[in-house]
Amino acid sequence: MDPVLDRAQGCQYASDSALFTAFTEHLNATWPGSQGIVTILSTAVPHNFDPPWLDTPSFAGVVEDRGRSEIRFIRTVRREGCFVRIIVRIPLAELFLNQISSAAGMEVVDVKPVLLNPYRRDEGIAGEVEANFIPGSSRPVPVVVVARNWDTGAPESWVICQIRPSYSRTIEDLSRMGLRRASWVSPLITVAFTLILIYACGTFLSLRLSRRIVTVIDTMSHAAHQIGMGDFSIRVSVTGEDQLGSLVASFNAMTSHLEGLREQDRSRVALERDITLAREVQQYLYPRTVPALLGATVWGMTRPARIVSGDLYDFFSFSNKEVGLLCADVSGKGMSAALMMAHLQAVAHGRMLTLDQPRARPSPSAFAAMLNHDLCGRFGDNRYATMFYGEYDSANGLLRYVNAGHCQPIFISAAGEVTALPGGDLPIGLFIDTTYRELQLTVSRGCAIVMYSDGLVDALNSRGEEFGEERLADYCRSLPKGSTAQEICASLSQRVAEWSAGVEQFDDTTILALRID
Repeated sequence: MDPVLDRAQGCQYASDSALFTAFTEHLNATWPGSQGIVTILSTAVPHNFDPPWLDTPSFAGVVEDRGRSEIRFIRTVRREGCFVRIIVRIPLAELFLNQISSAAGMEVVDVKPVLLNPYRRDEGIAGEVEANFIPGSSRPVPVVVVARNWDTGAPESWVICQIRPSYSRTIEDLSRMGLRRASWVSPLITVAFTLILIYACGTFLSLRLSRRIVTVIDTMSHAAHQIGMGDFSIRVSVTGEDQLGSLVASFNAMTSHLEGLREQDRSRVALERDITLAREVQQYLYPRTVPALLGATVWGMTRPARIVSGDLYDFFSFSNKEVGLLCADVSGKGMSAALMMAHLQAVAHGRMLTLDQPRARPSPSAFAAMLNHDLCGRFGDNRYATMFYGEYDSANGLLRYVNAGHCQPIFISAAGEVTALPGGDLPIGLFIDTTYRELQLTVSRGCAIVMYSDGLVDALNSRGEEFGEERLADYCRSLPKGSTAQEICASLSQRVAEWSAGVEQFDDTTILALRID
């Protein structure tokens, strides 16, 4: 611009000079639609070409003049007697914007200028976010410039056009430094190729691993279905030593254990069925009826700690005036004790074949010695049984008895006093040459005798306390007068059941009662 001003000698300017012509042609070639004006102004005549806010001889910038946006350059130089003023105007029109966008690899969508605030109001926040922050969005991006209002000089934000960027051109420009390829392109291509190769290998390995995982899971699912159907013999083949192989091996081990547990369960069910049948059979070993006595009643009951019991009670009816009372407790629990109890009962009945012949019937002491001889060593050296055996004759009220290591029976007098029957020898089955001492007791009307096994006094409550002999004696004192033998057994059994409610008992409980009317 300065060479053009220098051509103005004084206040004369040749507008058709070669320099001005070259300047105009260069300006139009570079910026289509541009305009250059040189004006000579006299200093004697006032002029108001510039707006009031422009108080400098030079200006360059973007202006908005009557709805048109343009780049405007102004330069004013004082000469002798005049002012030389040159103006260059480059409109921000479609030709100029297309030239700029084409050089930058972008597409101009809309060239209609609009103020920024109305544009934002029309587009909304969602439109601005999509256009400026979402990669690959088809929404055009606004180009905002700050232009001076030519009349007021106030800066205003204008959207002069909207463009749509070309990512391929951007990448192409980044890949070159001038006319040469940029130095980072080859390493980038190498890194990209390496990453693609790694990704391809990872994809291949992932597909192969996923196929193997799916195959193993499908096979195990089929095997699990077969196990659910009851086939525990199925096994899954192990195809490797990795974690999937360990999983399959664990599955096979689990299946083997389940098969073993099923066999154990079958054995347990069969054993429980046999024990249940044994319980039913044992119930028939206990007396089905009680002897009918003149002037007395008898009753007995037992409650096993397990399914079957090792306790025994029985009656021997000699006549309508005489009865034998047997209460025994075999050592051990469960099936072995039940078998030993059945054997003891069979031996006892074998020794009492001549019940109706008093002279041929053994005395209580001889009866205990016979049972000891028959039982000793039969079930091993450490198996024995405690026993109380007594014979009551209602004709004379005499009770003859022997106690072979059993719990001392409770004697309840007619006045309600409670005492323990004296006497006690070794249990039967320990030593073959053991002798037993017979004792006698005269029982009057209104008295009662309660025989029991140690499971009654050993019964535990929820606090771990035993029922004990003292509580048994106190409860016997509180029994109503005139209670029958059956009522005594039922009341005492209910009291012990309430005491041990909710606690598993570890010993059988047997109660046998004799009541003199």
